[in-house]
Order: sequence, then C-alpha cells, then structure tokens
Amino acid sequence: MMAPDSSYMPVLRDDIVLGKPLPWAVFDRQRKLVLAPGSVVTGPSQLDALLLQGLCRERPPTMAAADSRRERRETGAAASEAAGERAVPLDDIKLGIGDPFQIQTQGERAEARYYVKLIGYLKGKSVLVTLPEVDGRLCLVREGQAFVVRFFAGQSAYAFTASVLRSSSIPFPHMHLSYPAQVRGLVVRTGERVAVRIICAIVMREDTRTVNAAGVLTNLSVSGALLSAKQPLGKTGELLSIKFRVDIREIAFFAAVDATIRSVSRDDSGEFLHGVQFAGLPNEVAIAMTAFVYQKLAETSR
Repeated sequence: MMAPDSSYMPVLRDDIVLGKPLPWAVFDRQRKLVLAPGSVVTGPSQLDALLLQGLCRERPPTMAAADSRRERRETGAAASEAAGERAVPLDDIKLGIGDPFQIQTQGERAEARYYVKLIGYLKGKSVLVTLPEVDGRLCLVREGQAFVVRFFAGQSAYAFTASVLRSSSIPFPHMHLSYPAQVRGLVVRTGERVAVRIICAIVMREDTRTVNAAGVLTNLSVSGALLSAKQPLGKTGELLSIKFRVDIREIAFFAAVDATIRSVSRDDSGEFLHGVQFAGLPNEVAIAMTAFVYQKLAETSR
C-alpha cells in the first residue's frame, strides 16, 4: 500500500457526471492513470467497476497547501487514533466460547499458522484454547513456546503475544496460554482492496437450473471483489457462490463465500466484470481474508 499523499484526493461517485468529459485525470490507488482528462464514463455499471479500484485525482494546489498545514499540526497520538489502532484489555472484547483464533509460531525458521478455538479465559491467569491440528493430527506444543494470537471480533482485527503455560490431552486436547496485559486492535477497513489474480469456481442460477462457471478475481477486499468471466454470471442483485484459494504465507486457505452482484460491465477485451459484495462471512473466513489483504498490502508497500 502506498504511503498517504496529500497531493491526491479520493474520487467519489458524485464527482463523476455520466456522459460528460472529466475535467481532470483519474488514478487508481497505486497512482497509475486510469482515465485521462476529457474521458467520458457512459453508464452506472462502468462507474461501479471503476470505483472498485479506489480512484483518486490530483488535489488543487490551494487545497493541498491547507491540508499540509493541518497535517503538521496533528500529533503522533492523533495520527495513531485516526488509523484505528488501539490497545484494549482482553476482557473488554466481546468473545464467545468457540470463537476461532489464529496462532502463529515465533522464533522458528518457518513460522507456521494454525487455527484453534477459544474455550474460555480467566482474567490475569490464562487463555484456554484447543490444541492445533493439521490433517486431523494434533500438533506438538511445548511449555514456553511463543505464539502471536490473532482473532476477529466485530469490525476489528486483534492480536497479542502469548506463551504456552501448559498443554494436556485430558479430558480433551487443550492448552493454557499466558493472559495478555493488552490486546492490539485495528479497525478493518472493509473497502481496502488489493490487486490479485485468483482463479475461482462459481455456482450460479440460470433460469431454474444451477450451473457452474469459472472466473478470475482481479481485486479483493474483506467485503467484496471484482470478478472477471468470459460470460455474464447474472444480473445486478442476483446471488453467486464463489470458491477460491488464498495463500497466507505458506498456508493455503480455501474459501467458499456467498456474494451479491452489485454491478456488471465489460472491459476492452470483452471480458465481463462483476462487482460483487460478500454476504455473511463466517468468522474464520473473515479472519483469513483480513490476514490475506493485510499481507498483500504489506507486500506492495515494501
């Protein structure tokens, strides 16, 4: 993800008048030119597809100068708060028994990630979770082993570090993790999109029949995606089921999500572009999608 640039400002839906030449150039979030001055957006479907790219334009000089002066007045604390990052006690977060946690090993050459479920916790004592499994087999953990624990609650992603206090298989496989002094929380911006190229399988309705199709996700966020296919997959408002794989570090995660078509357009090559919105993601899928998006954002910011 590119660093914030005060010389650019976001382009909103109301900024673009259909059928009229644009008075300024339009760029995507990577500052690549999308539309030159004088270009015309002809229909709402084309506009929806464009907006999915996170459009921006150059800020007028007088506005940029005013913003620059305001930014210099902001303190570091205010900037952190604006970014949505905060530290909170674990017991302030609304957690439920069975909520999924992702744990990542620390201090090893190949950092591994696993999914476990919350059993419960006692403030100041420990956090009780199931033992991690791979292919139906329990993973070996040792006392003192360190993990980064991540989970999703509400509209925020949380993380804390912990070490194994004790593990046992009696009366069922479980382990006690050290209780965190604080948990770092970050509000998930569901509209934050990353460029991808992920082949996916699609189940859709055709008249009264259920049919299968193939497509490619060309950008992705926690809340939706841009889906390209050789044929139209439905009309605006219709439902799709999409299956695809994302790789989070060396871990492959297979997602099956329901989505609603919000826009349909065509690109210069004749491919059909579908702006889709995900519906009711399970917590474990939301965690994986959030981790994948953040991973891609981190990669593009290097």
